[in-house]
Amino acid sequence: MVTTGKRLIVVLGMHRGGTSALTRGLKVLGVELGDNLMPPFAGENETGYWEDLDIYALNVEMLGVIGSDWHSLSPIQRDCIEVLRKKGYLLRAVELLRRKTADAPVFGFKDPRVPKLLPFWREVFRQCQFEVSYVIALRHPVSVARSLKTRDKFDTGKSHLLWLQHTLASLAGTAGEKRIFIDYDRLLLSPAFELERLAKQLELQIDHAEAEIYTNKFLSGSLRNSRCDLNDLLLDDTCPPIVREIYIKQLEAAADKISAGDLSLQKNVDVWLREFERFNSLLQLADRLLAQNTSAAQAVAESNLGLSEAREELRRIYASRKWKLLVRISALISRAKTGLAALGIRGNEPHV
Repeated sequence: MVTTGKRLIVVLGMHRGGTSALTRGLKVLGVELGDNLMPPFAGENETGYWEDLDIYALNVEMLGVIGSDWHSLSPIQRDCIEVLRKKGYLLRAVELLRRKTADAPVFGFKDPRVPKLLPFWREVFRQCQFEVSYVIALRHPVSVARSLKTRDKFDTGKSHLLWLQHTLASLAGTAGEKRIFIDYDRLLLSPAFELERLAKQLELQIDHAEAEIYTNKFLSGSLRNSRCDLNDLLLDDTCPPIVREIYIKQLEAAADKISAGDLSLQKNVDVWLREFERFNSLLQLADRLLAQNTSAAQAVAESNLGLSEAREELRRIYASRKWKLLVRISALISRAKTGLAALGIRGNEPHV
């Protein structure tokens, strides 16, 4: 394929799967990440997301247009990509990436929404004529599920299905492409070794001053909030067996026990995809039920908010001078009525 000479590094992975730490590591290799990055948030990714805000916003918009979201369980269908093309998103994405890469010989980006939209983005890359390499971030599924439970209150079973969907999309979408698997836990334990692997695969040079900053200042124990082993997948009743199979195979690729382009891996991916697609109708049903539950919960919250506002309005009324005066007048009238009754006098009763 004819290329423009521009290189693009795309980091793929599941939400809470170590993509932020890995993307930050690309700076060590001289990869440009852009100047419009998502800011860090207190209590969540305090070291930064290293995610381009413009690409993020476009992905959020596109998912909304096709009635999906990052946490939708059912995979995006091929006709949805055609919808995006007809609505002009392909041209918008091409123009966006051309602007981002204008002054960068090697540009990199990540957004955990990309695996869901990878068929769309691959068409964008072809139109731009970029030389593309993929870095697939791998993290233990139980660690991901625990992180999502803390951040988003997700059910563990849902998190495993999301991990499965994003991982399969990344594996299938990069078949035959230049790619490397990086295990998040291995990166934290041996950052220098993993950076060397990354540099060799991407044919880039390590900036040792940047590597020092990345290893000793950026990476820290605070980035590892969960330690898990393979047995945890067997002990988790909500984890489908296919998740364990895929995770083990990826670990082999991340440890260079098999190559990233190993034929047996691709054969396994084909089998896993067929198995996953069998449950697509059930996943679509689950998405609809979750959407209904979310709408119901929102309606209850709005109702409770209305009751709260009504109570606050009553509190303000009861605390007002007019109300207090009305109460005093009512008391005076009540005493006057009692006095008149004692005298045997009856009349029209005033209403307050």
